[in-house]
Amino acid sequence: MTHQITLLGGQILPVYIGVLERNPNVVHILYTKESVRLKNTLIKNLSNYKTYSYQVEPYNYQSIEETVTKIICENEEATFELNLTGGTKLMALASQEVFKALKCFSFYIDQSQNLIDITDGTQKKLQKNISTKNFLALSDHSTFSSTSLNTYSNEDIKLANSILEFRKNKSGISELFNLFRVLDVNSESRSFSYKNKNFNIDWNGIYLKVTAPKFNIESKGINSFKILSSGLWWEIIVASAISTWKSAREVHLSLAIKSNSNIKLDKNEIDILINTGQKILFIECKSGKVTQSDINKMRAIGKFYGGISSKSILVSYYKPQANLIEKCQDFGIEVFYLEEFNKQHVKLYSISKKLDFMLSKLEL
Repeated sequence: MTHQITLLGGQILPVYIGVLERNPNVVHILYTKESVRLKNTLIKNLSNYKTYSYQVEPYNYQSIEETVTKIICENEEATFELNLTGGTKLMALASQEVFKALKCFSFYIDQSQNLIDITDGTQKKLQKNISTKNFLALSDHSTFSSTSLNTYSNEDIKLANSILEFRKNKSGISELFNLFRVLDVNSESRSFSYKNKNFNIDWNGIYLKVTAPKFNIESKGINSFKILSSGLWWEIIVASAISTWKSAREVHLSLAIKSNSNIKLDKNEIDILINTGQKILFIECKSGKVTQSDINKMRAIGKFYGGISSKSILVSYYKPQANLIEKCQDFGIEVFYLEEFNKQHVKLYSISKKLDFMLSKLEL
């Protein structure tokens, strides 16, 4: 029977994935008073395992050493292993000292998702994958809603690409977007009609028709008006570009994390979430101006829901202001923008290739 001793610090994911990867019979969790909430969440998510928990002083070397020794002595027939990834450095040093003396197996999981054998330094890639539901459950938010690219018809994707072409060709569609903002249009509206000297817009819940001096739009489908009157068109373009990315196990669009106190309320929204099985990538799609609040939102979401192993990516139609790009660099947010649209004819496959190149550079 295998018992795993694991050290819990400020990050729950390395502890959780260490249990999944090694699949012990019993898990012993060493935690501190600062990580009580994380300990409770971890135990809830390890319901299939027999767990024991022990509160320790994070910087009391002798006490930690005695706790680990006592666990082993009280389970003499068991085979023990140690996950050193979490906890304080002293927690790791004290625990490893015991394991070294007893010649027991200990390991560490790095941010590239390698499991490193502390005894001989060998490493291997993690094999276990975590679902998006379980990723979010580790932050105490397991209830969410989302769509996929399959939600949208060929007509929807064609409309999104038409909008992209109109943006690139300076057709005046930006003025239409400004009009929607001035009118405070509800993109979920099932009917809408408007006419002025430049635009004639008609939407009846199924059929959309827009007539303008330099462009015309006709589209059929329940999503047509929402695609046009919100940034959804750009979200669809980006999702289409990454839909075949080889490392993506799950791709969620318009993911809304529900409030724990009222699941009818959305607590946070994420344009695109990519789950590689061991990491999650949060993508914010901005078809218009990038603001400081957009950056702050991305930082908060990445830190709270993904931890240090996640990555936030800003995919913007326009190049953000220099100070905002610098902010992104400070916060570890990757920035991707398509400033060349108005200078040359850029096809969708080019966007796909550029995004794929950027995603492949990330440490996954």
